[in-house]
Order: sequence, then structure tokens, then C-alpha cells
Amino acid sequence: MTTEQFFRHTPLAAFYMGEIVEDETVAFIYPDEEKQLLYRADSVVSVRSYDGDRVYEQGKDYVLRDGKLALTGDSAIPVMTPEVYYSEGDQPILRVLKPDGSESPCIFVGRESLGKYQVRVTYTHPLEQEPVLPPCGRRFGRFLRKLENGEEVTVMFYGDSITHGADSSLLHGIPPFQPSFPILFSCALAELFGFYVRFAQPEAEKAYPGPFPEAPKGGRGTLTLVNTAVGGWTSEDGADRLDTHMTPQIEKYGCDLFVVGFGMNDGGRAPSVTASNVERISRHALSLSPGASVMLVSTMLPNPDASNGWVANQSAQEPELIKLAEKLNSEGCPCDVAGMTSVSAAILKRKKFIDITGNNINHPNDYLSRVYAVTLMQTLIGYEARITDESKIVYDIPSEG
Repeated sequence: MTTEQFFRHTPLAAFYMGEIVEDETVAFIYPDEEKQLLYRADSVVSVRSYDGDRVYEQGKDYVLRDGKLALTGDSAIPVMTPEVYYSEGDQPILRVLKPDGSESPCIFVGRESLGKYQVRVTYTHPLEQEPVLPPCGRRFGRFLRKLENGEEVTVMFYGDSITHGADSSLLHGIPPFQPSFPILFSCALAELFGFYVRFAQPEAEKAYPGPFPEAPKGGRGTLTLVNTAVGGWTSEDGADRLDTHMTPQIEKYGCDLFVVGFGMNDGGRAPSVTASNVERISRHALSLSPGASVMLVSTMLPNPDASNGWVANQSAQEPELIKLAEKLNSEGCPCDVAGMTSVSAAILKRKKFIDITGNNINHPNDYLSRVYAVTLMQTLIGYEARITDESKIVYDIPSEG
């Protein structure tokens, strides 16, 4: 079995492999829009409501026109309308530049979701189209060998609201109750290696109003998931609160893979300063758990049309994180960057931000959360790896990695 086949049998449903894309989201603002998908579609398998309860009919609700999705005149698919999109709502926190260059307030969704306007599209596309994800660095041999050997491992996430889990439907307690990307990633990794997942903080389940996911129950070992990310935090907040939000958790559970994801709220900070804060955070984790591997997650890009300060230095942070990863690797710490900045930028060349966001400013929806999880899996393992019939993974990795 290949990793592609594995991804297709997990909730991640790899979006960059093969000829089919599952549950890609789009939202219509205008009834006469033709929505471009991530790839040029050959055929549409299904279009469903965001919660999955309603199936829309091809020919009656939508048609495929020149590889794009278009609505019929009497379509039941929701249309947001410009009046709703360009409105302050209850929280006039977002302003955007309109296509004509003028500035306007714009819809922002706080504790709800844009899911009521988004639909999930499953479609086929030509196989030769360019994938979105870059090749994997494959630097995590040390951590992967622990999984291969059935050793107990701890994966710790530390970061901002995106890393915490906003805006997964599970966090909001709405169908389809998809977990956050740290949970998706950890559960998929556990399933791949036949591990049981232990959620280290029972109170985390109480923070999710939806049905908390059932953990994989493999018998080869236990993967402990710790997530101490805090919404609204900058990298400076993370660096200043190590003793309260990191030290006790690592001392209690240990740490084998440390995943740090800041950056969205650092837009007003020099990228080199953000990287310096992330370095301080990472070195503190390594001081507590010297054998850990480190994954640096660059942030997705915010709404590119935002005109009131949301778009700033986020796009320039990833190169600084890559430099940091090289530095840590040169010192013997396995480290690589999960490049969500590059991935989200590539997606935004083909899709609109409203199609992939949960709040229309700076949070992913369920689709982009799956992209996050797949990007982390790709960074850790790579789709070049192979899974043998004996469920062993064959890697092309340095022996010292």
C-alpha cells in the first residue's frame, strides 16, 4: 500500500494525489459566479451542504462549465449575496478592498461558521495537473523509528488559535463535527502505525461542544497528544509563557515531536523577530526533552483583501523559519517546516479566500484544516514513502535523522 492509498482511507482524503478531490469547499457570493476549484474538474461526483446532510443535483442545482462549478437559475445551493458579504454584521472588525478598489466593511463570523454558505464538492480532474504540496524533507527518522518500534511517544502542539483548532466544525459544535488539524494529524499517524491515542488533557474534550472523536485503539503503542495552544497569542506571548504553558506539560508527558505554530498574529512584527521567538520556544522544549524532533508550521495567509491591518508580514515568515530549521538541523535536532504559507498561497492562486475560511479573516474551515493535517503528514513522512504489506513504512531518510 502506498501513502496515497493510506491517505484515501483516512479522514484526511489527500487533496493533492490521484484523480479525485473529496469535499473541497466553495461559497457563492453571486448567483452567476463560476467557481474555480483547486483543479480543473473533469466531472463532479457530488455537491453536498457543509454539514453533509443535503445532496444537490447536477443539472438541477449546478452544472460543470469549462471545468468550473456554476449554479442553475433555480438552484437550491445557498448564495451569500453581496449585501451579506459586504456588511458589518454584529462585529465590524473586518474591512476589505472591493474589486473596484473602494474599501468596505465585510462579513466576519466569530463563534459561528461560514459553513451555512459553503458547499462540499467531490470531483475528478486530470492526473497530470500540478500538485500543490512541495516535496518532503524527510528529516524525522528518529521520531518515525520510535513509532516503527512501538515505543510510547508524545506529540505536543504549541501556538495560536489556528493551532488550537479554530475554526473546525467540532470546535463550534456543528455538523459534520470535524476535529482540528492537530487531532486529525495525530489520529491519522496513530492509525498508520497501529497506535492508541491518548488525549492528555481531558478538559480539552469539554472545550469542544461537538462529539469528541473516538481515538484509534491500535495495540502497538500509545501516542499522547498534548495541545496547549492559545487563541490570540503571538510568538512573543508563547515565548513569555513557557513556564506556565509548556514546562509543566513536557515534565508530565515528555515530548518526542514538538509542533510549534505561530505567525498569524505576528503580522506587525519583523519576520526575523518572529523566528527568534520561535527559536526560543523550540530551544526551551529541547532543553526539557533533548531527544525531541521539532516541526515548525508556517501560518496560512489571512484574507488577502483585508485592508485594516490583518495582512502584513505573514508571507515573509516562512523563509525565516526555514533558516531556523536548517540551523537546528546543523546542531543535530531533526527539524523541518510544514509550509502552510506556501500551500495556502498556492491554493489562493486558484480559489477565493471565502471558499477555505471559517471566519473570513484568519482561520481555516474544515477543508483547509484537512490541508493543514495533510501538510504536516507530508512534512513528516512524505508521499514518496511506501507502506509495505506488513504495515512497515520504507523511508528514504538519512540514518542520523
